[in-house]
Amino acid sequence: MKILFYVDSGGSTGGPGMHSVLIYRAFRRHFPEETGPFAFAADPDDEAIFRRALGDDVVALDSRTLDDPSADPVVPRADFYRELCRLARSHGCDHVHILWGFVTPEQVSGGDLPLTITLCDATGRGEDDDIDTMYFGSERWERYLRHALSVRCGYLAISDKTRRDALAKGVPESEVETHHLWVSPDLARHRTDEVSSSVLYVGALADYKGVTHILDFARMYPEQPIEMCGYPSADFPIDFARYPSVRFHGYLPYDEVVAKMARARALLYLSYSEGFGLPMIEAQTLGTPLIVNPRNRMIGELLARGSYVSVGNVASPTALRVAIDVALRDRAPLREAGLRNAEAFQESVRLSRLREAMARFHRPPGIGHT
Repeated sequence: MKILFYVDSGGSTGGPGMHSVLIYRAFRRHFPEETGPFAFAADPDDEAIFRRALGDDVVALDSRTLDDPSADPVVPRADFYRELCRLARSHGCDHVHILWGFVTPEQVSGGDLPLTITLCDATGRGEDDDIDTMYFGSERWERYLRHALSVRCGYLAISDKTRRDALAKGVPESEVETHHLWVSPDLARHRTDEVSSSVLYVGALADYKGVTHILDFARMYPEQPIEMCGYPSADFPIDFARYPSVRFHGYLPYDEVVAKMARARALLYLSYSEGFGLPMIEAQTLGTPLIVNPRNRMIGELLARGSYVSVGNVASPTALRVAIDVALRDRAPLREAGLRNAEAFQESVRLSRLREAMARFHRPPGIGHT
């Protein structure tokens, strides 16, 4: 088995891009004979990001999963998987693994190589009906996902939550397994006893990520410096001139984000919904106190009690102020508990299991439920 890894257009930034690079680097290091190139849907911005992270192992696929991502309903390109299989064969690969994205039955019919897919988020749904109403679950996306997940292949969900989402869409239990993400063994070397005065936010500028709660806090408590790293959205413009205590860095390379996280007074992870939430485990590995939104279900799946601070009323600036003060007061026990919790998410624990799952699913894809 030799694997071509593929990331769909738009997968370079945020969680999917970081997850993809993390998984690929680990495979390339531990299973070099089974690791082909890292392919992506041709885009100059994505190429710059991936080449900076992975060097010359990246190749561009001049095709797209979708003809028109903004169409309703979604319009898939029928030749996508056939072209992906052709690219794989040209590099001596006999297995395709999609790290971020989906294929549809129409696309699979044009290619025959074994297929596995890492499910970063199987549904586009949130944690409960209220959050869905605010942020998620467009009918267009729902129809596309249900159709795409009728492809019979190996699905590797990054959380139990995502696996349950896939099962609810009709994916057979035998075809979807949970394989939690991990942190690189290199991450621990960035630990430091140096603590800055700033708290840190990492991620997309989106309302469901809890960004508005952080900005409301900044207006009420301007004495607390806040640093923010992530990619902005035209749908969620922010005038940072109104928040003088906030320093927005935009999208930064991973090593720079890690350096900031290691020194932060605390990491603010106030998201309402996540497919996984890797920065929480990264912060714990670095010994940085973690402040979370209790409405995020991944808290219960990933974090041991006592290894984080819960804001409680996440919409209250005062509650966030109290949580930051607790994180500063209890930094030593939080650091110790976080390091213990993060041990379960180390590369040495997770990687071999993921590779074994790919080998079990090393068979041509088919079409399942409709």
